[in-house]
Amino acid sequence: MANWKMKLPKIQKGAGIFLGLLIGFVILGFADKKQESRVCSGIYVRIDNQLGNYFINEQDIVSLITSDGESVVIGRPFRSIDLKGIERQVQENKFVYDAEVYRSLDGQLMVDVVQNKPIARIISDKIKDQYISKEGEVLPVSKRYTARTLLISGGFADKISVANLNETDFGKELYKMLLFIEGDPFWKAQVAQLDISANGNITMFTQVSKQVVEFGRPVDFEKKLKKLKIFYTSILPGKGWNSYEKVSVKYKDQIICE
Repeated sequence: MANWKMKLPKIQKGAGIFLGLLIGFVILGFADKKQESRVCSGIYVRIDNQLGNYFINEQDIVSLITSDGESVVIGRPFRSIDLKGIERQVQENKFVYDAEVYRSLDGQLMVDVVQNKPIARIISDKIKDQYISKEGEVLPVSKRYTARTLLISGGFADKISVANLNETDFGKELYKMLLFIEGDPFWKAQVAQLDISANGNITMFTQVSKQVVEFGRPVDFEKKLKKLKIFYTSILPGKGWNSYEKVSVKYKDQIICE
């Protein structure tokens, strides 16, 4: 009998916890249903501009989720709005890297957008200019904003037709090199332009000197850039920045200056 008396408070405590959880779930379910029945009162767009890109604005995003200028969500209950569908629609925009669509407690349709970051611009007389994003995607240029990035020109730029650089073997190597330059403060400040021939040989132009750099194909690019950095930081300051017209790191373990 004593054992039962000792167990009874524990049973009562467990039942109390269970009942509390059950009530909590019921309240949450009721609140969720209430939110779903709430009518959308407006659209609020937040664009992350921390990377300094301004390719799109709030109105551009709103226009993606309207039909002929008329809102298809305002005035409708949230239970009839396909939030995931709207999210996919926004993400289809080439300048959008990621998007999240949800409802706020006060009945607003919230759209949070992160923009794509360009790391290079393709310039050509034969095709429209394009950007290459940090994910390797080939993006259109924007009428609203011009990003300051290194330039890519030459025969390679004239014939690029892929949606992502990683679709080709050469593109993969070039993409790795562009990412490396983007992530290295020294080279990001130094490299102004890469002129890439149709067969993939790169000629590099820098910001600080008039030298033409014969780089070759983007294989072993880290070793080549390491040699070039030694040249720019240890040799040129003593010789003079424009002492040479051409520098080549095209060949293995060599720096040829002319």
